[in-house]
Amino acid sequence: MKKRRSEAGPGLEIGEARSHFPRNRQVVARVLEQVRTRIRARNLSPRTEKTYLGWIKRYIGFHGRRDPAGMGRAEIEGFLGHLGGELGLGAASLNQAAAAVLFLYRELYRKEYGGRDGLVRAKPVQSLPRYATPEEVDAVMGLLPKVPRMAAMFMYGSGTRIAETMAIRVKDLNLVNRELTVRAGKGAKDRMVPIARGAVEEIRRQIEAVARLHTRDLEAGTGWAQLPGALARKDPGAGWEVSWQYLFPSQKLTEDPKTGRSGRLSVHHTTIQRAIKTAVREAGITKPLSPHVLRACFATEMIRSGCEISTLQRLMGHRDLKTTARYLHVVQRPGLNIESPLDRLPSQRG
Repeated sequence: MKKRRSEAGPGLEIGEARSHFPRNRQVVARVLEQVRTRIRARNLSPRTEKTYLGWIKRYIGFHGRRDPAGMGRAEIEGFLGHLGGELGLGAASLNQAAAAVLFLYRELYRKEYGGRDGLVRAKPVQSLPRYATPEEVDAVMGLLPKVPRMAAMFMYGSGTRIAETMAIRVKDLNLVNRELTVRAGKGAKDRMVPIARGAVEEIRRQIEAVARLHTRDLEAGTGWAQLPGALARKDPGAGWEVSWQYLFPSQKLTEDPKTGRSGRLSVHHTTIQRAIKTAVREAGITKPLSPHVLRACFATEMIRSGCEISTLQRLMGHRDLKTTARYLHVVQRPGLNIESPLDRLPSQRG
């Protein structure tokens, strides 16, 4: 009878593979913990941590849970080739995976496979930002429930990313001056963005609702807000204050791993995404309209209203002006203002 091969790696029989699994699992756990430590030492975002650890785990698993210290450029290129060739992932995902694996080797093993002579990175598609008309946005927002509608008001009216919108706390809002402070946005930078005049009253009512819910939580012995960094140690009472509560609190209580206290995180971003997708379908709109498109519409409409490109760069939180300049092309092409040759045919005139 022919012996079966194991998925643990080429050349290993079933009996041999089983003896390697505990050791291999220990390798994966050790490497991931070391990477997690380096990520937190560099103060990268929790989202970056989750993404990098996910790709690194896939990279190690793809090579039979071998220790990355014994692998290098050939194994990295083989992994990326598998993602792009066999799985058909796009340029953005490929570059994200490459960034994670390069971080692993740079931080843990002092090996640099990036730079000018490093790995060939996937060339992203140079597509224009997607756009929806004000009428389409209005139709969708009219079909959204309360919280998703308010989240959409921030993304379309203030240009916030969906993660930034879900991270808004009561203290970040200045309704008198109609300003929102976006905390630790992409690139770990704070920025100020405007609050639409038409959103102020609804936001005020939402803050009052958050305060009432927080009062009930405090009476029940909960109501702790998870705090960034070491603030819980520096200001032990801050987490109980209403100012630190999320503007869009979750219905469920969550225990803070740092303190063991219970409170409410923000509504998960997938809740907003699903609600918008449902409203788009109900409105009969066939073009893509997502939270990211709402943010892109903010940029487009701001340029149309005369906003300077450098000002818009700050509002959007873009590191590179070229990223912001992409929206100029959308504004310059609302209908292209070009006559097609077909329309100049004698048979088409009349």
